[in-house]
Amino acid sequence: MNKNEFLTSLHAHLSVLPPEERNELMNDYETHFAFGLQNGKTETEIVQELGDPEELAKEAIGERRIPQEQVYWFASGQQQPHPASPPAAIKSRGSFATVMVYIGLFFLNLIVVPSLISLWGFGVSFVLMAVSGFLSPIALLFDYYLHGVFFPAKGFAVIVLIGVGILFTIISRYTIKGLLEISSRYLAWNIKTIKGGEKR
Repeated sequence: MNKNEFLTSLHAHLSVLPPEERNELMNDYETHFAFGLQNGKTETEIVQELGDPEELAKEAIGERRIPQEQVYWFASGQQQPHPASPPAAIKSRGSFATVMVYIGLFFLNLIVVPSLISLWGFGVSFVLMAVSGFLSPIALLFDYYLHGVFFPAKGFAVIVLIGVGILFTIISRYTIKGLLEISSRYLAWNIKTIKGGEKR
């Protein structure tokens, strides 16, 4: 399933919601796709990460009373052809709860964000180690150009550094991929918490 198929299916399953709320949810998932694609993920990987559109729609709709018949939404000012039953009350977070959520996230981020930055520092250091290993032959050539003398020990050291560069390239690949995954999930969780969504 690609992005368009996922969003089309999700939109269909959210048809019982008012247009404004449905559009807001769809925009959230559009943003999630955009963020994932920017970080090198494919549409299929993002779809697998999000899960089944029908289950997501059920989770978004929650425990609201869903009418058995097809629902048609009208623009403001238009009359519906038949009187509708009063809509079920939508639970909304109060002002005090909203303030508490913001305060809680602020203090949580004071701990988590520096930790993420530290982890990214390790990831970047692995990348630099890999790059320095691959650049060691150039440094050896430059040393030979300056002094005109070749030491076998330096040549052996360069071979070792190339091996280290290959090792850290493999480590860096998985480290950066994991850090991107953790960071994107944490950012998405923050956005969802601020907007009052339930954690999946």
